[in-house]
Amino acid sequence: MTPCAIHPPVQAAVTGRPVSILVVDGAPKTATVLVKLLRVDGFVVEVAADAAAAEARVERGPQPDILVMDVSPARAGEVETLRRIHARHPTLRLVLVTAHPQVAERLALGAAPGCRIVTKPIDYSGLLRLLEAVT
Repeated sequence: MTPCAIHPPVQAAVTGRPVSILVVDGAPKTATVLVKLLRVDGFVVEVAADAAAAEARVERGPQPDILVMDVSPARAGEVETLRRIHARHPTLRLVLVTAHPQVAERLALGAAPGCRIVTKPIDYSGLLRLLEAVT
């Protein structure tokens, strides 16, 4: 068995401070696993249960560096929430996680330019490379 190594904090290239991520996922078990993995890999991570909670958290400040959000076509209000968040905080990088990539692409185009999409099941090493690339 290989022991689990905790990595030093991932530093933002511009600010030099640890990279903060807000994970938005209504499935507590999924969110918990993702948060634990990201923390082990050196990110500062918070969780919001839905888009409205994420919007409130971003507005309260300080702004996270990256918003990682599970999106579904069944939750139509998420797109409008993402648009509002992006309009008020254009430097916030958005990563959408979805089981519906064709829908997510349409949502991303309408939500925010530069929005990245990760499909389920999540390839964690791919997500990690994406997060490190956008910091």
